[in-house]
Amino acid sequence: MLWLKKPVLWTSSRDAGQWNSTKMTLEDWTLIRSKWHDWYQADWDYAQTTVYLFCATLGVVALLRWGSQLAHGRSGAAQKPGLLDRVAGLAGYITTRQFRVAALNWNSPPVATIGAITGLLVFVLALIFTAKPYYWPKHTMGHSPPLGTRAGWVSIAIMPFMIAFGTKVNFIGLLTRTSHERLQVFHRWTATIMYVTSLIHTFPYIVNNIAWKDMQLQYKTTPWYWTGIAALIPQTWLIACSWGYFRNPQYELFKKLHYIAAAIFMAALFIHCNFRLTSWHYIWATLALYGTSWLVRLVRGLATPATATVRSLPDRTLAVRLAVPARFRWAPGQHILVRFMISPLHFGSTHPFTIANVHVQGKKNEVELIMRVRDGITRALAAREGRSISAWVDGPYGHSGLARELRRFDRVLFLAGGSGTTFTAPLFLDLVAHKADRPADAKAEFVITVRESGALGWLERELQPFEESEAGDAAVRTHVTREKVEDVDIEKEPVSIGSLHHGRPNIPELVKEFCSTPGRVAIIACGPEEFAYDVRTAVAAEQLGVARGSSAMSEVYLHAENYSW
Repeated sequence: MLWLKKPVLWTSSRDAGQWNSTKMTLEDWTLIRSKWHDWYQADWDYAQTTVYLFCATLGVVALLRWGSQLAHGRSGAAQKPGLLDRVAGLAGYITTRQFRVAALNWNSPPVATIGAITGLLVFVLALIFTAKPYYWPKHTMGHSPPLGTRAGWVSIAIMPFMIAFGTKVNFIGLLTRTSHERLQVFHRWTATIMYVTSLIHTFPYIVNNIAWKDMQLQYKTTPWYWTGIAALIPQTWLIACSWGYFRNPQYELFKKLHYIAAAIFMAALFIHCNFRLTSWHYIWATLALYGTSWLVRLVRGLATPATATVRSLPDRTLAVRLAVPARFRWAPGQHILVRFMISPLHFGSTHPFTIANVHVQGKKNEVELIMRVRDGITRALAAREGRSISAWVDGPYGHSGLARELRRFDRVLFLAGGSGTTFTAPLFLDLVAHKADRPADAKAEFVITVRESGALGWLERELQPFEESEAGDAAVRTHVTREKVEDVDIEKEPVSIGSLHHGRPNIPELVKEFCSTPGRVAIIACGPEEFAYDVRTAVAAEQLGVARGSSAMSEVYLHAENYSW
């Protein structure tokens, strides 16, 4: 509280008494008291307008998502796509289609995400730059340049939504029926836009102070100047290091430093705002959103203790079994956040893993996790094979109704690359087990791609119920990419998971063939980034055919997961 104005208030006064109207012309006075120019109403004009945009957009998205759920309650094959099917096909296309920038080895977000982010950027830039002047022509009209004032209010209004997009217990996700990991892209991009508006907020003050030759005086006598720089430095680090090129190689370190930098940023911003008008309202809202999410996760984790055991699998893979309380339930395709009590380095954070097995009523309640050994927590777990490890489980997270939704489709194609089988296998097994709830003549196919056949050992056990059922409406095929099929030692490593093939599957051909006859099709995919990109590109082409009315399909639904968020 040392650098805050006294007395500290919840909201500062809107009294314009600091202005001396006798030293201004009538035109000057009218301008500074008009809408979009009045400093004492800038939070209403710019921050609230930004909030209205977010709320209106999220409201529309929520209505579309819930409306889509109701519209898709029907099942059965349609010979030709109707009007609603074509609209849904177009919506599917723009939420699926990505573009690849080969020179940067980068895949863009889907078209819908690009459109949403671009729309937000255009809106906030128009809101900031439309009104003129950008600087007051006279000293008597105010010390805060209008351009900097507008950008500052837009920045702080973005902040609660930026944080809300990034929380695990996600209120935006609850509203829009979207799992938290799918909102991470909006967390990162709104943070980037907030950084851009923060720079637009900063530089006009620097320009003003240089022009008026009082830069040093302001930084020595007013705390909101140096605290602005103190906030901008960690904000710059947060934005720069959040890009995958910097984040992925040392994710464990990044995560810890991310929280430290965010805390410094919030502390500096708190002093910088100095309860100007309603500025602190947005900070309290941000802390309330994050604090509630953190508290819910903490309580839920402490209420779900677990004991983990680790065993090694071929191809640098681990199987971790978590004995969890009997009350813990999960749906196929969901994931959990696990806090392993190994060392101070690791029990200070949680780690996301997809649940690889199906919950079976009446059996021992165990969660199975399959993971590749890399650095960080997976390497630490590998070093403790055969030993019991205490853990805390937070979750489950993810689309709890996905397995149920898949039962309405005429055909479902599951595509898994590597450990992407941990997501797709439980969904496939659930679909096969609920044949009675599916349309007549419904079919399912599970295509698995792995580097070595030995990696299929755990999956063979999980798919045993399917093998024993001899389901004629479902098929499994496995592609092994690193060894020839004839070299697989069946005696040493028995593999009975459908038909075996050598080399990578032709994803476009698979999708095209699956979508060649009338009906409603769902495609569920999980794998590396390039794998997911190939699937998205192939599915988007079929969805565009539905939108044009030229496809035999009446619906092509895609749910694609990547390894990382």
